[in-house]
Formats: sequence, C-alpha cells, structure tokens
Amino acid sequence: MKLAERTFHAQDQQRFAEVSGDWNPMHMDALLARRTQAGAPVVHGIHLLLWALESLAASQPELPPVRGIRAQFHKFIFVDEPAEVTLIQQTARGVRLTIGVDGVFRSKVSVEFGEATAGTPDWAAGPLESIPFQQVAMDLSLEQIEGRSGRLEFPENPAEEAATIFPSACRWLGAGSIVALAASTRLVGMVCPGLHSIYSEIAVNSAADSILEDGLAFRVTETDRRFRSVEQEIAGGGLVGTVRGFARNPPVAQATMASLAEVVSADEFAGSVALIVGGSRGLGELTAKLLAAGGATVILTWQRGKVDAERVAQEIQSAGGACHAMHYDAGAAAAPQLAALSYAPTHAYYFATPSIFRPQAEIFRKQRLDEFLAIYVHGFWELARALRQLNPKIALYYPSSVSVAERPEGMTEYTMAKAAGEVLCADINTSMAPMRVIVTRLPRLETDQTATVTATESASPIETVLPILRAMHGRE
Repeated sequence: MKLAERTFHAQDQQRFAEVSGDWNPMHMDALLARRTQAGAPVVHGIHLLLWALESLAASQPELPPVRGIRAQFHKFIFVDEPAEVTLIQQTARGVRLTIGVDGVFRSKVSVEFGEATAGTPDWAAGPLESIPFQQVAMDLSLEQIEGRSGRLEFPENPAEEAATIFPSACRWLGAGSIVALAASTRLVGMVCPGLHSIYSEIAVNSAADSILEDGLAFRVTETDRRFRSVEQEIAGGGLVGTVRGFARNPPVAQATMASLAEVVSADEFAGSVALIVGGSRGLGELTAKLLAAGGATVILTWQRGKVDAERVAQEIQSAGGACHAMHYDAGAAAAPQLAALSYAPTHAYYFATPSIFRPQAEIFRKQRLDEFLAIYVHGFWELARALRQLNPKIALYYPSSVSVAERPEGMTEYTMAKAAGEVLCADINTSMAPMRVIVTRLPRLETDQTATVTATESASPIETVLPILRAMHGRE
C-alpha cells in the first residue's frame, strides 16, 4: 500500500541540512556532486527514512512503541526525482516499508514494535571529543578513520525543529530519537567518514534509560580496507545501535603537466588548434593537457564546471602551454557559440556527456534516450556542421564505448545513443569530406562517473588516449 509520494527539491535539501548538519556536497552542490559516483545531487538517506516514518505515523496515529529501526540505503534517489513510500507488510510485531521510484525500491525500512530494552553502553558514558557544528566536511583517510570516536553536539532547540518537519514521527518516537537519527547523517556525511562517504545502513534500538539527550556519541568499531567500509556504534537521543557506510575514493585526478611532458615530445602536436568540448575534467582534461604538452593551442570548454576549466587552463599556461577556456552548451546551437573564436580549430574532441548511471524500473525509458541523443547525436551534429563552416578540413574525434558491443545491464539508452552516434559519424565521413571523424570504442576508464568504492580493473587513460591523439594529428 502506497503511503505517500513526494519529490525532494533543492530547498528541501537546504532545510534538512540546516536541521541535521549534513552539508555534504553530494547532497548540496550540483557541481561537486557531478564528481561523485552519483553524478548529481542525491537526497539524504536519513531524510528519506524520516519521511517514511512520518508517512507511516501520519497514516496510523495509534502505532505501538518502537523497540528497533533498521534502514538499508541500496540505491540513490536523486533531487527532483519522484519518490514513494510503500507499506509492504504489517503485523503485531512490526512493519516493513520500501522507498522507491517508479515502483522499484531503492531503500528498505523495518520497524520492530515493543518496549525499549537497550542500555547505555559504557564507552558512550566516558570522556569523548566534542565535535561542533561545521559546514565543511572532514576529509579523512582510512587510517584517520580507524578507531575514531567523539560526540556530536545537537543544535539549539533541536526538538522544536524536528517537530516542525516530522510532527507525527516525533509524537510516535519522541523528538529525541528523530534528532539522533538526523544527527547520524551528519556523522557519516561530515565527520566520519566525512567528505567522501556513502551512508549504507543504520540499525538502532530504543534505550530503556536516558542516553545522551543533548548529543550523539560514536566510535568506529570496524573498517575493511578491501571494501573501504566503515562500521560505527552510536548512542544518543534515546537510541543505541550501529551505522554502516563506505569511504569513497576521492574524485579522479588526471595526470599533471609535468608528468605528461615525459610521454609527449614538446612539438608533437605543434601548429594545431584543438577544441576540447567537455575539457574541464576527466578524459577531456587529460586530452587538453596531452595536446598542450605536445605544443598544440588548446581551447577547452565547460558547461557548468567553470572553476574546474579555469584550473586546467591555468595549469597548462603555467607549464608554458597555450590554452584558454570558454563556455559551451552541447545542447544548444553551436554556430553562435563558436562565433567568438579568434581562430578556426584544426581538430576537435567531443567529450560532452550527461550523467550516465541512473537506476530505473524498466530496461528502457524514452526520456533517458532523448537525453542521451540530445548530446551524443544532435549535439555532435550541431558541432560538426558549425566547425565545417570554419574549417572544411577539420578532424573530429567521437568517443564511443565498448558498451555498444558488450551491452552491459542497465545501460540500454546510453548504448543505443552511442550506437546512433557511430552511424552519424560514418555518414559524415561518407558525405562531408574532407572533414573526417575518428571514432573509437573506449574501454572502461577510471573517471568520476565510473569510479567505484572498491578497486576495479580499468585501462590506463594515457595509454588509451595518446594513440588516439596521434592518429588524429597524423602521427601514427
């Protein structure tokens, strides 16, 4: 039975961050979130849990007392994505809920009814480091996380804030428990693991005695370096239990100009002018650096990542390379945007991409295909036509993917769009000479969107990209 449905927007994120203290960029900053595995801002898992508990309590005002709560956050729910809470099972012993999108669950919640039985753990009653509110997440290594402990102070008047947002849940569970649950996302997202974190699970029991009514105590009990997993015990606000999460690897850093000077000769690409669409990070950033290290003049573009683009351009310039950054929207008409170029590119590389990985209920959604086609087909066609007017002999690079042949699960629309892009490139080569397009199917490379918590086998970006550049510039 569906209990409620809701779409979380940026203003909802803001309010919950103010109450919980979790300002992690994965939830709050669209530019920084794109450099995480999510690729876009996601709703706090604990916000979803509290919403589910609120929805249940609002629909059934006479619920029994709660002995325990467990929530597992399996997949992200994105900001501006319609979510729903569904009651799966209810007995005298408890309830099971799911939180999902389009009828497919992404989180599970179980509530056990009964009297409180847990007691205050000895470690929580001892002296612990007090950690105040702050809006900048800690950036800790696994070594710094191991054995960490402390106490998060609750904000002023937390019960009043909680009752305003989750009134029914507060009447049912008590405001202290709601505040403690909210504080647990601050623990994971801001303190431990902190900046590069993923919250995966919480399991808590109600305490029979008074437990830290003004704060949340925590201690790390287990870390696994193979999986970068972190388990912590928590106590506070009338709850005691555990939270589990992961310490994500930081965003992928591309090679420096100094290191690339060792693999590219200084005049290897001299005399060429290269336009890099999507050059602010990832393979676009690496391509820009390699070409500049080889003597090319580079124009790299950004759509949203202006700061990243300017950082890359500055690094190239500081190393003696010629580079500048400009705004370019691959979803808009190309010719007006290229009109400001002071010289015609001889080469162009197309690394524009939307967010690739999004969980969905069915194997195919037209909306997702349209999003990919708009960039991978129509956007590339717009660019090719506009550049041909500036230089009929221009060489373009189109990055396809091995997924066209391998057909990985969950990437139907992406694969279809890349295959359509290959067809377009083949027809451009047939009909629009002397313009030429080089297409390669790139293997899995370590980028922000493909990065995982654990180490996975991936090809070397430099060893993959450099032969493409040499083929584009007639060096191979």
